[in-house]
Amino acid sequence: MLTRWLPAVLGFVFVLAAHGAVAADTWPTKPITIVVATAAGGGFDLMARMTAPLLSAKLGVPVAVMNREGGSELIGSAYALSQPHDGNTILVVGSVPYWYADINEFHAPFKLDDFDVLNIQSEDRSSVMVPKNSRFKSLKELLAEIKAHPGTLSGAVVRSSGEFYNMGILRESLGLPPSAIRVVTYESSTPLRSALAGAQVDFAVVSLDASASIIQLLTPLAIFGPPVKDFPDLPSVESVLKPMGANPVFVPSSYRAFVVPADFKTLYPDRYKKLLAAYKGVVESPELIAKANAASLPAQWIGPDKSRAEIARAFALLKRHENLLTEK
Repeated sequence: MLTRWLPAVLGFVFVLAAHGAVAADTWPTKPITIVVATAAGGGFDLMARMTAPLLSAKLGVPVAVMNREGGSELIGSAYALSQPHDGNTILVVGSVPYWYADINEFHAPFKLDDFDVLNIQSEDRSSVMVPKNSRFKSLKELLAEIKAHPGTLSGAVVRSSGEFYNMGILRESLGLPPSAIRVVTYESSTPLRSALAGAQVDFAVVSLDASASIIQLLTPLAIFGPPVKDFPDLPSVESVLKPMGANPVFVPSSYRAFVVPADFKTLYPDRYKKLLAAYKGVVESPELIAKANAASLPAQWIGPDKSRAEIARAFALLKRHENLLTEK
């Protein structure tokens, strides 16, 4: 009986092996691409390019960085999902808040559950900044001017970013209408910082970390959240607002995360474990820590579970302020 079925069984095994289901998985054997959903030169791009060569050394294959910016990170996210879910494409994205806008405002061809977040490697901190020679020397002065002469000052933000939400939450906490600030939106933070440094706008709500390279041309007035060691005397936005009777809860600036398709873990569990272990080793390596600190992009490892929980919490907070996406 066994000999009767043996040819068929062997043939079936051969077919499976040809598709990689039985043969020993020697992944990776081909180059890996990190897709960055923002333009070259920003914090996301820098983080990916610091990580890529170290990940290449861990996995033994080239790791290239590709920028696919546009549409509040929708284009890059959709592109990464369109590639084979085999571990050879990794996405770097500001998962919060950009995915929220993509899904709820721009009707993206994906949902949150389509992604598996390996790690939130870095978290941006929002800050209120003015050009170096601005007449405003404190956030209190800036807010007083906005309240006294609504509609006269221009404020820059990246569309759909955490800073976009936080500017709106800040304005709402003071009881001011959308027209109180002439909002100028940008596709990424690089042209925004250039515009601010050139005094083309009066102020901006922008990432403090990502502005480190040109901070000598800017003046931070306040930071959202607790103090940071590089600016120990910088007041928090919350502390400035409290005497005014405002106590808003602000959203995260952005979570710079490394992401893979959700079904990669199911389709290739061994590859997933190998990639996760290699990536964790990179993030915790002295080489990356030194590079990240030098670039004011401190790296952290919190892993998939905590990263997913943080993103879910942030999505719930963003939902409370989804009116900001559509107001005029």
